[in-house]
Amino acid sequence: MEHEPIELRASPEALMALSKGVTSFRVEELNGVGGDVGAVWFQADQLYLVTVDILGLAFKFEVFTLLVKTPAEMLAIARANAPQMEMAWAEIKQAGLPIPPMALLATPAPTGELAQWPFRSWRLDVLKSMEFIVDPEYLPKTADAVQEYLLSLPAGVAPAGSEHTCLTASGLLFTSDDGRRFLVVADGMPGMMRVTDQEDVVQSYLRQCIAVPASEYVAKL
Repeated sequence: MEHEPIELRASPEALMALSKGVTSFRVEELNGVGGDVGAVWFQADQLYLVTVDILGLAFKFEVFTLLVKTPAEMLAIARANAPQMEMAWAEIKQAGLPIPPMALLATPAPTGELAQWPFRSWRLDVLKSMEFIVDPEYLPKTADAVQEYLLSLPAGVAPAGSEHTCLTASGLLFTSDDGRRFLVVADGMPGMMRVTDQEDVVQSYLRQCIAVPASEYVAKL
């Protein structure tokens, strides 16, 4: 089944602000979780928080996109989801399982000072990747052969025989005028991100992604 494409959870105004107005940023890493990142803050015309949004499209088929919101918008989302979360907490407690009290809702904020943004001018691209579920019978028999086969597929193309597919906007790539790059992509542990400026890592993601200029992406929203 080919699912409808999933777009970034971001307004055109937020993406345009990130494309030209960033002055500082902060990466919120999770200690002891293999380099996974829980949040990235960007200061532009206002403060923006980038996190991961998880969407379940079918049984055992989830895709991950980026949520780009202001702190006030994130608090509004938390308040809207609060009744559902309270019900889940109550069910866990009723089952006798240990669980800490729900945290009080508050406007999110960076855990420390923001660092100066390293680029004087840059281009912003939205990265789209093809997510899929495919039965092993449609894949080569060895792990190395599977890896080689998947890497041979053009960006945006799923393996033949895939049960579910979904083209998903999953990353932001900042490219400075001097060629340096800064990547923010939904990956790693569920709900986490990878954030890097290492060119070899960036290239490994670009082989699997379609890069769409932010201005072109916004025009089609």
